[in-house]
Amino acid sequence: MNKAGTTEMPRNNKRLLYVASNMRHINNFHTEYIAALKDSGYSVSVMARGEGADFDIPFEKKLFSPKNTACRKKIRKIIKENAFDAIILNTSLAAFHVRLACPIKNKPKIVNIVHGYLFSKEINPIKRLLLLFCEIIMRGKTDVVVTMNQDDYETANKFKLAKDAIYQSRGMGATLRPEITPPEKIRKEYFNEGDFVMTFVGELSGRKNQSFLIDALAKIKKDVPSAKLCLVGEGAEREALAKRAEALSLEKDVIFTGNRPDACDFIRACDLYVSASTIEGLPFNLVEAMGAKKTLLVSKIKGHTDLVTEGESGFLFEFGNLDEFVEKVKKIYKKEFAIFPEKVYESHLKFEKRSVFPETLEIMKTAIK
Repeated sequence: MNKAGTTEMPRNNKRLLYVASNMRHINNFHTEYIAALKDSGYSVSVMARGEGADFDIPFEKKLFSPKNTACRKKIRKIIKENAFDAIILNTSLAAFHVRLACPIKNKPKIVNIVHGYLFSKEINPIKRLLLLFCEIIMRGKTDVVVTMNQDDYETANKFKLAKDAIYQSRGMGATLRPEITPPEKIRKEYFNEGDFVMTFVGELSGRKNQSFLIDALAKIKKDVPSAKLCLVGEGAEREALAKRAEALSLEKDVIFTGNRPDACDFIRACDLYVSASTIEGLPFNLVEAMGAKKTLLVSKIKGHTDLVTEGESGFLFEFGNLDEFVEKVKKIYKKEFAIFPEKVYESHLKFEKRSVFPETLEIMKTAIK
């Protein structure tokens, strides 16, 4: 108690550096965790690219870009000058370069929160081996690893990617955001009455594999003329995806919305939530779709299989299998496949932020002791 008779938060005097490649990632997933750590008495500084970072580092998105060499020099200087007790790493690119820059002697404790190892079996074998090798050479500087799905947990243990401990979490937790735009307004503005709308929310990128969904739509429309594909998000592949849709005469059937603050309302407005992603950790967009009680049809990859149980909380298709995806969409459209919405919502609750947050925060606190 202080002199005024009120309780003061005990300070532990530990200095933490909280890292991600960009501030968008921090703002989307970590602000509540950072606030909770500060409330627990930790001093927390944020390192990322963009406005709002305590240490603005211009990470180049390509892992081996020469521009990241200059970033490492800046990072090394910051670490030496600030005497951090622990570094909490997020995103593969930032995690690699911060560990590479970190001095071997008198280094802070390093906790790597893995949002999805990038060396999935679905990617190019040479790239997969190279990315795995990067983690192996960094394991000597990695004290703790926190994974978000079973596959990554097994991989981290198999290759001993941490010196002290490996934890499996249920992710950072996701919450279906409050309604901004009524779903019926979205249906009226973007679609025709009776359209069968398939939606995906995420960055337009090769990793998210929206080109697969466009190719699938061309086949689906032969039996379901009212089918539409709604892609919510922005990214480097926008132009290529639009050209692909045009080449297949689908320019009126593939809707690009760009980034939207009401992305969750586009989920609420859809008939089927789909994902053909190549690599995931524990994707927020699926948790949000489950919160909206939507039927899901997603690629059978790590992260997806942790969330979706075939026939109970959604449906899965073998990664890259266009025919299987098309046939399952048709069966869902014809109501030959059906999911109980309440079952979907039960699965959502396992990964909803209120459920996950205390557990993940406790893992962090244990890891940085």
